[in-house]
Amino acid sequence: MAQVSIVKKASTVVVLVLAAAATVSAQELAPAPSPDAGAAFSVPASGVMIATSLVLSFVALLRN
Repeated sequence: MAQVSIVKKASTVVVLVLAAAATVSAQELAPAPSPDAGAAFSVPASGVMIATSLVLSFVALLRN
């Protein structure tokens, strides 16, 4: 395996840290979008959908 010098390793780490810092700072400057009214399901409705899906999958599995 080719040896990589300490300077190359350190410069790679510095570039990665700067890229991560730039990404984080760009996320902080953008305001969070406001949610649309009535755009989400309530928790019980979501639970009913998941339970129905599981029951139907279980029935289909037992029929085979």
